Amino acid sequence: MGKVALITGSASGLAVAFARQLARDGYDIALNYRAGKERCEQLAASLTNSYGINARAFAADMSREVDVERLVDDVAARFGRLDVVVHSAGPFIARRKRLTDYTGEEWREMIDGNLSSAFYLFRKAILLMRPRGFGRIVTVGFDRVHEAPGWAYRSAYAAAKVGLASLTRSIAHEERENGITANMICPGDIRGRAKESDPPPEPWHSALRTPVGGDLARVISLLLQPDAQFITGNILSLTNGEDILGRYDTGRSQVVDSRTIPIGAPVRVIPWNSSAVVTDRRDRTNQRSIYTVLRENHLTQFTVDQLEEENPDGI
Repeated sequence: MGKVALITGSASGLAVAFARQLARDGYDIALNYRAGKERCEQLAASLTNSYGINARAFAADMSREVDVERLVDDVAARFGRLDVVVHSAGPFIARRKRLTDYTGEEWREMIDGNLSSAFYLFRKAILLMRPRGFGRIVTVGFDRVHEAPGWAYRSAYAAAKVGLASLTRSIAHEERENGITANMICPGDIRGRAKESDPPPEPWHSALRTPVGGDLARVISLLLQPDAQFITGNILSLTNGEDILGRYDTGRSQVVDSRTIPIGAPVRVIPWNSSAVVTDRRDRTNQRSIYTVLRENHLTQFTVDQLEEENPDGI
């Protein structure tokens, strides 16, 4: 039996392109899904029929420790070994929101799904890799994650992925004497069907075309090679030089204040602990609205969180 790769979150997205590439490379593949059972099983059948490898689908919620441990046990029982883990699973909240607007459940979803899941998975998988003196671990981050950048309105997701970047590098240091490497790839602007697509049959010098999932899969293929032993502990930017955070996260759903105050309304200014009147409001895209208030011929600006509307009749 050949080498075995486990790819998490395989029902859709980048993991589909990863699975296709690894099947071409001759890996037997364990595909993981949480909800997309039918699609994941169809992918497994397609890979088996097209490339002559053994592919199977396994259910597990990667945010649940008991599910992850069962998943690794099932893969080991089915294939007899585990050589590669590509941890592609990780939830993302499409709506852009401020930290104060996240619920505790949403925060835990981001941290558990993107970071804790990796801890559960690697802790178990590494124990299967060590005896063979070989293992390859690949995680997925975002642009400039190694700088721990602030990502406005994505704070929970960003915090989890920055933690995952550090965890990936920590594993690289700890496990190098066991022949195990760990690296993170950071995609560029890959959306929609492009996530699952293979690169078009164009010359390699066609650098201006839109990147697709297959481009990332080719890099993963390199990282998994036995002679890539010295490529470890790296955060690899696969953005084609684009500034992903600055250019592409404009968001169709803009972030707005949870409430507004009409011009002319009497308000209590909390920092002053006194009354004033709103004379102007300046709305700004993805930023707090700025209110100008008048008190005793003095104009000052505040955000809505520093103002409370007052009843003009005192009732």
